[in-house]
Amino acid sequence: MRSFVLPRVLAALALAGIVTPVVSGPAEPPPVELFARKLAFSDLKLSPDGSKVAAQVQASRSGAIAVLSIPELKQIGGIRLDGEQQFVTYSWASNSQLVGELGRREGPLAPVDSTGELVAFNADGSNLRYLLGQDGSDGKLGTRLATRNRKRAFSTVIDPLVDDPDHVVIASWEFNTGEYSRAVVSRLNLKTSRLEELAVAPAAGAARFLLDRQGRPRYVMVGVDAFVARTWQRGPDQKEWQPLQKEGEFANSQPLAFAEDGKSVFLDSREFGPRSCLVRQVLETGERARLACHGQADLDHAISAFAINGEPIAAVFEAGKPETVLLNTGHPDIEVLKLLQEAFPGKQVEIASTTRDGARLLVRTYDDRTLGDYYLFNARTKAADFLVAEGDWLDPEWMGERRPVAVKVRDGSTVHGYLTLPAGGDGKKLPLVVHPHGGPFGTRDRWGFDVDPQLLATRGYAVLQVNFRGSEGYGFDFERQGRRAWGTTMIDDITDATQWLVDQGYADPARVCIFGASYGGYAAMMSAVREPDRYRCVIAEAGVYDLKLWKSDVDFIETERGKRYFETGVAASDEEMLAQSPLGQIDKLKAPVLIIHGEDDRRTPLTQARALRKALEARKHPYEWLVKGDERHGFFKEENVVARDKAVLAFLARHLGGAR
Repeated sequence: MRSFVLPRVLAALALAGIVTPVVSGPAEPPPVELFARKLAFSDLKLSPDGSKVAAQVQASRSGAIAVLSIPELKQIGGIRLDGEQQFVTYSWASNSQLVGELGRREGPLAPVDSTGELVAFNADGSNLRYLLGQDGSDGKLGTRLATRNRKRAFSTVIDPLVDDPDHVVIASWEFNTGEYSRAVVSRLNLKTSRLEELAVAPAAGAARFLLDRQGRPRYVMVGVDAFVARTWQRGPDQKEWQPLQKEGEFANSQPLAFAEDGKSVFLDSREFGPRSCLVRQVLETGERARLACHGQADLDHAISAFAINGEPIAAVFEAGKPETVLLNTGHPDIEVLKLLQEAFPGKQVEIASTTRDGARLLVRTYDDRTLGDYYLFNARTKAADFLVAEGDWLDPEWMGERRPVAVKVRDGSTVHGYLTLPAGGDGKKLPLVVHPHGGPFGTRDRWGFDVDPQLLATRGYAVLQVNFRGSEGYGFDFERQGRRAWGTTMIDDITDATQWLVDQGYADPARVCIFGASYGGYAAMMSAVREPDRYRCVIAEAGVYDLKLWKSDVDFIETERGKRYFETGVAASDEEMLAQSPLGQIDKLKAPVLIIHGEDDRRTPLTQARALRKALEARKHPYEWLVKGDERHGFFKEENVVARDKAVLAFLARHLGGAR
């Protein structure tokens, strides 16, 4: 790792929000190159006193953080990591020091996987040092806490303790043979790396702790298998943990925050129905009561009062477009939040970061046509000053409307999704691209700006995205119904939503293609073999096509947790793997295929694309091939992203045409 200075142009232009001037009403749609451009920054966070702002910078495969002064936005510090290390997350530990958790990313289609290593550095970029661990350049998950401990372990920050500049609170657990041990909560000295043990989790597994306002571990949620977690609690002077729920009563109650008066705790819990609600538990009696629920969606997140470690003042649910429910608690910050929502009509308002006292906020607004704008808001004077824009090189006048849709499918369930329509048309009888998301578990499509659908919409295509069974956000049962149903229920949901769109007159039934990446690539191929007369073409990127082959060479299968995930979520037998593999039904395929893959992909290795190509060639089936070297799970290099986007548009134009 080394000190990092943003290039002058990037610092002066990108972080001033004026990278490329927007020209109103262009005669031609934005060029492909603009959609491939990476954001200059993300994950902005104010220092506790509000004098500085930090941002993650993604100019290459190695992660970086830049620190700038406020309000001048003059860079005063920064670091860049070595090799392909990334920041999983970071936080201000004081006004002059930051702490970061390191990880690696298999590619743009994959999340950043933590290596459990913690670093600290000064805001001016000096004194960069490892707190726990050694350089993880071997690419293996897990690290050593310290040489004297002789333990492979995995660490994450629970609380940066901004009022204590010398310490943070962390959770660590040994990580041997791919299994978690019981997590240990410790106070970590940022100068000496000395650990003071505070608590041990009641069970082995990935754990999330909640500290009370005195810094004592009071709640812990532990993942007991690949899909289910349990929660324990304990009193302020107790060492033993007690289950928050009775065995089999309800699962996955996640502790969120303590009330400011210290008398209750807020939970994300499913105990009041099939979907999670925001719940308050009174500490003295244990009584729990609903504060906010939604008839169709889980609690997405809570918005907290503005001071650091503030209690929830609103609940956000996202069945289609996000809905914010203000709590009836009388907290003064609720009125300020209401004022912010009224000030940005048609926009979603997020509190991205706050100062220690909650007097100043970093507010992010976004909608379906713009990536987002940041404002500095003074909660006392009620004044908002524009700070920076994301991706303002894309003209919103060319972007399509992203409509939430809800469809009743064949078994009577309702699935939600989004229909992106080209700007300026009547939205009828359009060429349609069905675009299933990746994952498939623990993720979903959301309302807001989405690059691929907007690129396609500027070329005249309607784009349908379906949150099929297995997607998060619609209840435990909805997610569970996707397990071991990759090629059945999930595909049925996509098929039924596509037919509904045709029936509503949005799509031309003779001009429908399907395009997905990762699980979406699998879903594209599986849909095309199960519904051979529906799709005119298939675009499969970084997909899985032979489940048995994938099980033999996917990167996560070496761990016991990975094996359980596969058997619980994907398939449990050879017969099941064959039945749910597109290659097992390849003789049914009629549509031509565009295969896109990264040569060095470890999440869905290139063996998948080669197996699909071999099967197509054996049947003399038409296909096109786009494989790029030095790319993994999705393309990172901008020139490769441009090549991919141009290949997709050319392929669609040949088989569907376009409205423009």
